[in-house]
Amino acid sequence: MMEPVTPRGTSSAVLKFDARHAEVMYQHGLMGGTFDRVHAGHLRLISEGLKNCKFLEIWITSDKIAQEKDWRCWSEEKRKSTIKESLTKQQLGRMTFGTLEDTIGPAIDHPRADVIFCTSDTANSCKQINTKRAQNGIKPLDIIVVEHEKGEDGALISSSKIRDGLIDQTGMLFKTTEILQSTRFMTDDVQSLLKDPFGKLHHGPEEDPTLALKSALGELNGREPIVSVGDVTTWGLLKIGVTPGIAIVDGMTKRSPWNLADEIDRTRFDEVIEVKNPAGSITSELFRACDLVVSHLRSGRSSIVIVDGEEDLAPIPLHLMLPLGSVVLYGQPNKGIVARVTDLLAKENCRKIVSQMTRTTN
Repeated sequence: MMEPVTPRGTSSAVLKFDARHAEVMYQHGLMGGTFDRVHAGHLRLISEGLKNCKFLEIWITSDKIAQEKDWRCWSEEKRKSTIKESLTKQQLGRMTFGTLEDTIGPAIDHPRADVIFCTSDTANSCKQINTKRAQNGIKPLDIIVVEHEKGEDGALISSSKIRDGLIDQTGMLFKTTEILQSTRFMTDDVQSLLKDPFGKLHHGPEEDPTLALKSALGELNGREPIVSVGDVTTWGLLKIGVTPGIAIVDGMTKRSPWNLADEIDRTRFDEVIEVKNPAGSITSELFRACDLVVSHLRSGRSSIVIVDGEEDLAPIPLHLMLPLGSVVLYGQPNKGIVARVTDLLAKENCRKIVSQMTRTTN
């Protein structure tokens, strides 16, 4: 049910909306926000706005504001286009979009609006808008607070959790207890998925990986967490003065012992972890090690994982657990260095790969 509550200092109603039925149809509604990585919660908010008013204005924060919030936010145009792609032509015909240059926007003196839609964490801003409207002699807006959408873990779906790499846009977890407790093995189907480089190849001579690494790093903005998989890649980064946030090595290159592996200075890292991981597998030990080093990365500590066995498949659990915007670097024999940004597509691909591997549970 809608339960009207009259906030102090204004005559407008604050309504908690129950999506089962609508009791009020408004003429002109407003809503505003960043709408980054448009997710199920955003779509619920927009859906309830469209159900309850004849016309809806969506005000999206500018690129400047979004970037100040988090450098990983999509551009305003991409955020807007993602919303549009989720709606029908009929729905879009009842909507307009605007750019929000501050926390208030046009709501304080909008002449036609009679309702504003929000979630519980932005309801106070809506009350402040009404206070200003009342001070200017303008009728306050009714405020409809739409319940948050919840994810697989029962917690609220949010753009920040998506950017942190914890959930997808529907609220499904990327890292689960079942994954952490299982050992996965290569299959022919998975082998075919991995035959092509998983990222952008930067060409460079094999005897000097620093050239390809400099090319890869030159395309970054300097804020991305750097992850290296492989001895040659890690050695090359350290040689040019870059300590990756995470490094995973096994003392091998092309499946043979590498004579420069001992030159990798472990003291450059805050944490040193040793695990066993046979070729063609991702053991539960490696899954848990990746989980641990990603948690160190989030807290600003660097880690190197020393693998007894083989680390070739380590990018898979790493992408699954890393925050968006991380860059995983690994060598491509006789070609150069591959750089892959952790984004939602990379995470979904890795989740698919893990699901197609055979498994045992520890």
